[in-house]
Amino acid sequence: MRVKVFSLMMVAALIVAQSGIVLAQGSGWSAVQAVAADEKVLIKQKDGKTISGKMIEATDTNLSITKDKKVVNISRDNIATVEHVKGKAQKTKWAGIGAAAGAGSGAAIGGLQTRSSFDDGEIYVVAGVLLGAGIGAAVGTAFGASRRHRQLLYTAP
Repeated sequence: MRVKVFSLMMVAALIVAQSGIVLAQGSGWSAVQAVAADEKVLIKQKDGKTISGKMIEATDTNLSITKDKKVVNISRDNIATVEHVKGKAQKTKWAGIGAAAGAGSGAAIGGLQTRSSFDDGEIYVVAGVLLGAGIGAAVGTAFGASRRHRQLLYTAP
């Protein structure tokens, strides 16, 4: 009985994994053509370069975007993938979370270093909080800058 249940679970997991791969391959070039103007897109070219910009239009053979206020035309033959980028980076939110986590960690580490035999032993806690909050905020900002939702629209055959 256990073998049957395990086998069924494995088959179900493989089916789900395969369907996820099919969904991740995108909907084809028509999905790229359906993207509205001024929406942010990320194009990975077959030569390995990545270009991000705002959509102008997509024809059957060409994709036009604006990057740094310049129009960039990319041939469909040179495109490996196209992703639709949605949402804004939440740097402030993640900087706050990082600062709080860093301050807590710094306070804990500083508390471990505190000794009652020193007159100024409490300075370790203060220094740990300040240093930890600064490092945590920097890491949180970097993490928050990379957090955007990307939807794969097209993968070249």
